[in-house]
Amino acid sequence: MELSFTSMSNNNYLKWKLNFSIVAGGNGYGDNLNQVSLARGICIDDDEQTIYVAQYNSDRIVGWKFGEESGKIVAGGNGPGDDLNQLQDPSDVTVDKKYDLLIICDQGNKRVVQWPRQTQIDPKIIIQNIKCNGVTIDNNEDIYVSEGETHSVKQFKQGEAEGTTVAGGNGYGDNPNQLHDPCYIYVDKQYSIYVSNKYGRVTKWIKNAEEGIIIAKKLIPDPIPQPSFYSFGMAVDHFGNLYMSDTHQRRIVRWLKESTECYTVMNGDSDERPLEPFNTPAAISLDHEGNLYVFDNQKNQIIKFDIDLN
Repeated sequence: MELSFTSMSNNNYLKWKLNFSIVAGGNGYGDNLNQVSLARGICIDDDEQTIYVAQYNSDRIVGWKFGEESGKIVAGGNGPGDDLNQLQDPSDVTVDKKYDLLIICDQGNKRVVQWPRQTQIDPKIIIQNIKCNGVTIDNNEDIYVSEGETHSVKQFKQGEAEGTTVAGGNGYGDNPNQLHDPCYIYVDKQYSIYVSNKYGRVTKWIKNAEEGIIIAKKLIPDPIPQPSFYSFGMAVDHFGNLYMSDTHQRRIVRWLKESTECYTVMNGDSDERPLEPFNTPAAISLDHEGNLYVFDNQKNQIIKFDIDLN
């Protein structure tokens, strides 16, 4: 059986095969290299055939080669601390392919660090005094960081120590010019910025805009249940469709491009599947082929749904 979407006739959406595979973890909670626990951010590098995982509780970034049964520490892993060879509560990771670097939100140390994938080169602090939640990089090698304390997204051009606020920064709130605990961010080819928060709200900020377009209102009902941290993962496909993991309702949802209507495309407890795919979907990611990766915070594993081209 397979998932398919019938809401559009010109096939400008993704669909995935029903079956899934475990590509990282699945061996319970813990710090061993065959385990994945509290993964706050995941990044897929197709060229290197590697899944990079920001393991918040283990103070490290682990790289999982496709098909391997355990990962390898590629950053941190030397206990929590603020030395250059240490991380503390890393919350996200992305890849700068031009310079062969990992760019890491070192949240506990309130900094962003670059970690060369060549081990003979030392790590370097590139942004200081910023309590970052999410990080991404655009086609110009500019870095974007979401920050909870200022409820903003800042852009850092190459070599800049002081960033420019490109989304939010007007106090926390739900108005179009505001953000509230921004988490995951994505920048498209037109340099529009998508920003999600931990309550399921997503806004899109056109380049140089002073306020965002509200795509998704928060998915968590009022009052917010405890614990309130649900960490809605976010991904955007090459068509401009938005996908989010709804941890609270155990599902993956989608907004078609230019639409504010939400569709459920995958349920964690669907009767159509021979196996329950996930219990608490959190961080998600898409690779260049459109395959979907989902971290399950309860099952402590990352699963992959292959794209269906039929």
